[in-house]
Amino acid sequence: MKAYIIALIVFASSLFCSLKTAAQDTLRINQKEAEALFLNNNLDLIAQKLTIQQAEAAIIQARLWPNPEFSLDEVNLWTTRNQLSSGETIPPLFGNFGKNREFTAELSQLIETGGKRRKRIALESVSRDIAAEYFGELIRELKMQLRSSLHELAFQQSYLNVLETQSEAVGRLVGSYEHQYTLGNVNKPELFRLRALKLELGQQMVETQREINGLQKDLTILLHTPASGYLLLQTPEQISTNALASLSLSNLTATAAANRPDGKISILQQTYSQKKYDYEYAQRKPDLNVSMNYDRGGNFLLNFFGFGLKFDVPVFNRNQGAILESKIGIDLAKVQADQTSKRIEAEVAVAFRNLQKSLTAYQNLDAAYSEELDQVLAAYTRYFVQRNVNLVEYLDFFDAYIANKKTIFTTINQLQQSKEELIYATGAEIQ
Repeated sequence: MKAYIIALIVFASSLFCSLKTAAQDTLRINQKEAEALFLNNNLDLIAQKLTIQQAEAAIIQARLWPNPEFSLDEVNLWTTRNQLSSGETIPPLFGNFGKNREFTAELSQLIETGGKRRKRIALESVSRDIAAEYFGELIRELKMQLRSSLHELAFQQSYLNVLETQSEAVGRLVGSYEHQYTLGNVNKPELFRLRALKLELGQQMVETQREINGLQKDLTILLHTPASGYLLLQTPEQISTNALASLSLSNLTATAAANRPDGKISILQQTYSQKKYDYEYAQRKPDLNVSMNYDRGGNFLLNFFGFGLKFDVPVFNRNQGAILESKIGIDLAKVQADQTSKRIEAEVAVAFRNLQKSLTAYQNLDAAYSEELDQVLAAYTRYFVQRNVNLVEYLDFFDAYIANKKTIFTTINQLQQSKEELIYATGAEIQ
């Protein structure tokens, strides 16, 4: 209950910003709606999906058999009297067509040996699986950016709302003091100190708004929304501290090993290296080229039909270099997979420890503290107006109020960010 109250305080304050952006195209969404928009509209995801389709097309190409080849050679387009002076003539093929015409025709077919076609298909299939995992890895990366930006946006909008509210209150005080100054009831240093406070709040508001504008830009790109729009988060999500406190490092490490796309990619790279070695090793066996040819009038037979077989003689080149390269690639892929596994374990451990620290800080928050701060500041302001509190005491508490409000928002934001870092490290959602 305490967690939900604090979350409501933060997000309810951010709704105030909607009044200030009425002139803009405000898009009110919650986190789930933003993620649905991201999955449907993000251009990087669309591009990566196309690479999967390219990999599928490569498999189709690998399945195709080599085309047969046909050649027509040694065609004499005319004959001279001198050529016919020996008295030898060539009868026509049919009718009067082909009389005294000599030509050769050949039909040949390449036959791959050593299972090259099958191994090439297997190689492209692994490439397709790698492309699919790269798509999952891209989703993991971009979803982390999206959620981090959403949480940061909620933090900045809430903090901006506090600054705007207090700037208006200080503005009223400045107006009152200016009137009292003209009457000679207050001194000039006190008035200037209040004006300086208002200027300082204005500068903080400008800096915070710049941060919000940067986040709006990032989210516009991720969600592919109009650049003129203004995103406003609607529904706060309750933080389940009990579920986060029950997490264990060993279970999280096992989850990461089973779900991280980059871990799966490193395993597939080993499979790919083995398939590539098998394919390169098969290249040691020369392919066969069988042919059938027809020769008309080219030798002592008028119509000659012959058959042929052609293949490379593997005397010098037996694909030794490519085989050695692919064999080294197997060892390289194994080393890289081990490195990826260690990196995943380290990232999960760091994210888990960071979450524990953030959770402890969050649990130390009092659910009513933020509301009590507002009440005490209102009382201090009233006492200051009534001259029961001097300016120095009021400004000290005012600075402490702003700092504490920011600390509350920062603590909530840090817990959300730590949770997202752990989700990113494990590659799986955490309820």
